[in-house]
This record gives sequence, structure tokens and C-alpha cells, in this order.
Amino acid sequence: MLISMTGYGRAEKKIGEINVVVEVRALNSRFLEFIMRIPRGYEVIEDRTKTHLQSILSRGRVTVTMNFGSDQSAIGEPKLNEKLLIHYKNIAEKAALTLDRKTESLSMAELLRFPDVVTYVTDSEDLLKFNTAVMKLVDEAAIQIQAMRLREGDLLEQAISAQLKNIEDIMARIVAADNGRLEQMVDKLRKKISEMASESEYQADEKRIEQEIVVWSDKLDISEELTRLDAHVQHFNELMLENGDAGKRLNFLLQEMNREANTIGSKANSTPIGHAVVELKNEIERIREQVQNIQ
Repeated sequence: MLISMTGYGRAEKKIGEINVVVEVRALNSRFLEFIMRIPRGYEVIEDRTKTHLQSILSRGRVTVTMNFGSDQSAIGEPKLNEKLLIHYKNIAEKAALTLDRKTESLSMAELLRFPDVVTYVTDSEDLLKFNTAVMKLVDEAAIQIQAMRLREGDLLEQAISAQLKNIEDIMARIVAADNGRLEQMVDKLRKKISEMASESEYQADEKRIEQEIVVWSDKLDISEELTRLDAHVQHFNELMLENGDAGKRLNFLLQEMNREANTIGSKANSTPIGHAVVELKNEIERIREQVQNIQ
């Protein structure tokens, strides 16, 4: 079963007097990376959220947003940092003096809005209950995002399966076009050599000619490439049925499939096979675009 790297989950609940909203978004990425948008002072929740999501996700750019509203007094009791308040007041007065604006001064409301002038002290037991309730919302959002990733993964699997079937059909056409191709080319080559020998006064070395024909035929033979390509397609199908992270392995298989297609095109020296190889590479590229979204 394939799993998409993209998804979205959202959970909302009023915890005490605070309306808490948790959103989790995931996009494509080669690695697992987090962007945490959580109010300051909740590092414990941030660490627990990362740990929980790491147990579910293995790749993707994950953005976690938590909104606790603006009424921080609902979480704890306000506390004035007197030293910091005086510090900001002195800075403001010094700045006014430097700019020769002695009549200007900050209002009390403006001073209280500076960072950490007013903080909130929460009872440890209440904070523990609040954190536990928030983590339940994280779990709910994570369940939603995983369900969405599984649904999208199923759609990707269906699309890729159809494209793999197209590849198998193209390979069958190449096999049909390759049937008797070498024999015909060898017959033409022998005829050409015979014509050249009849026009020349030198005696051809038949044994050497046969050796060269064998070497030449081997260089044009695409049977091994077709066999390997078929094995890659079968392995691709098997990986899609496994539970787990298949994205990187599937991407590697596509590189190998593209390599075999290129070799077939260069060795075949055949217009019908060349046209089929163009179609083959197009299908491989379409699958590659889909695989970029697979975990």
C-alpha cells in the first residue's frame, strides 16, 4: 500500500476557557522536517508533538500550527516583571533624549505590551492537564492527516498501476518488433560482405567474418535489457503492495528502468522500436512524477 506525503488534519476544542485549534499540514520533501508554529512557553508540547508525528511520518515537510487564542489569562495568573518594565522605560527615555524629543514618552499600555513584561504563571497540575488535552488534539489531527495520506496513496497506486500496464504493453510491442530483427540484419550484412568480396581480388576470411558477426550481433541484442526491464516492473508492483516507505526505492527502480529503455533505444537500430522507446520513457517519466509524492 502506497502512502502519499501530502495531507491535512485539524482538531479544535475548548479546553477550560481557551479555544485551542491544532492544524497539521504535510507536503513533499526528501526528508522529514518540521515547521512548528506554537506559542512561546509550550516547548513540552512542541517536543511531544514532534515525537508523536515522527512515529507516523517518515518523509515530508510538516507544518504544525497551534492557536490558543489571545486570552492568556485563562491559562495562568498574570505576573509583572518590574525590572524589565523599568528597563524598557529607561531605554525609551534615553532614546527620546538622544533624538531631542523630551516631550515624547511611552504610555503605560505601550510599556506593558513589550515582550515578557507581563507573563502568566500556571499551576503545574493545571498545566499538565492542559498539555495532555492539547496532545489529544494533536493525535486527532494526526489521525486525520494519516487517513488523507492513505486515501491519496491509494489513488496514486491506481494511477501508477495503469501506467505500468501501459509499459508492459509497450514492451510487448518491442518484443514483437524485435522478433527476427537480428537474423534479418545478419542476412543483410552477409549479403553485403559477399557482394564486396566478389568485387575484390582478395579472399575473405570466412572464420573471421563469422566471429565479427557474432560480436556485432551481441552488441545489437536487446533481449537482456528487456528481461531486466520486465523484472523491474514486477518488482515495482511488489513494492507497491508492501506496507511501509517505498518512495525512495520506487524512485531508484525508475532510474534503472529509464537506463534500460535508453540502452534498448541505442542498440535496437530500428525505427518501430525507437518510437516505442519514446513512448516507454514518457510513461516512466509520468510514473516518476507520481512517485515524488510517495512516502
